[in-house]
Amino acid sequence: METTSSMNYGGQNQNANQDNPLKKWVIILGALAGIFLCTTIYFARFAKPTMNKVYTEVETKNVELQSELDALLAEHERIKEQYGELSEQLSEKDSIIMAGAAEIEKLINSQADYNRIKKQLARLQNISQEYVQEMDKLYQENQALKEENQQVRATLEQEREVTRNIQKSNEDLSQKISNAATFKAYNIKSSGYLVRNKGTEEPTEKASKVKRIKTTLMLGENSLIEPGPVNIYCRIAIPETGKVLTMGTGDTYSFVHNGQRLQYSCKTVVNYNNKAENIDLNWDLMSDDKAIKGQYSVQVYTDDQFLGETYFTLK
Repeated sequence: METTSSMNYGGQNQNANQDNPLKKWVIILGALAGIFLCTTIYFARFAKPTMNKVYTEVETKNVELQSELDALLAEHERIKEQYGELSEQLSEKDSIIMAGAAEIEKLINSQADYNRIKKQLARLQNISQEYVQEMDKLYQENQALKEENQQVRATLEQEREVTRNIQKSNEDLSQKISNAATFKAYNIKSSGYLVRNKGTEEPTEKASKVKRIKTTLMLGENSLIEPGPVNIYCRIAIPETGKVLTMGTGDTYSFVHNGQRLQYSCKTVVNYNNKAENIDLNWDLMSDDKAIKGQYSVQVYTDDQFLGETYFTLK
């Protein structure tokens, strides 16, 4: 009897164990907790350093790419500043470089694929190198053009200098010819004369006896003067007042010298043939006129020039 009771008790326990679902869930949850704990320990000890390393490598590459881009842009700006206004001729390529740099900047900030960024950066470096080469070519062409322009200007200046020298020589020669082609008067003399009834005359210094004032001169020889009639004018100015003796007023007894109209006392016309000629110019006093005492001044002119001046005194 006791044996049977004992056996029945053991069977009841076994059935209880098999029919208890709570115990199964405890076992499962315990297993999951163990797995989670192991996973946590693993990531804590091994995974975190690996992630930190990857992050550090990405940041390092981004810094490297950004440094290369900054260096490229800095060099590009230096080149533009160095060449100054000449860089304006490559404004289109400059725009391409700046647009490419902006695109690479976006890729770096978005942490795009390193190799992709590296390729675009290399392409941009090639474009930048082409920019420098084209700029050097433009500079050389510009320098060559400047040198050519300098040579042209130097040649033109030499030609102008030659032309100026020729013009100066021509002007000097023309002036010399003009100076040479002028009348020269020699031995200009003037004095009072007594005129007798038979027409004979003799010089006198007595004002009371003077009936004529005669001026003589020699018109020199000059082959450069065009032959032909020449007007010779004589102006006699009386003492003290300086008034010019004249046959009348108005333009009839006047001539123009250097734009100024002058009255003359007497004149003669000489048919000049390039030979030296003696000239007499006479002023005859009216029958009721009297010469006054003092110093007279006498000037002699042609239509174009002043020939000279002389003086005489009556007592």
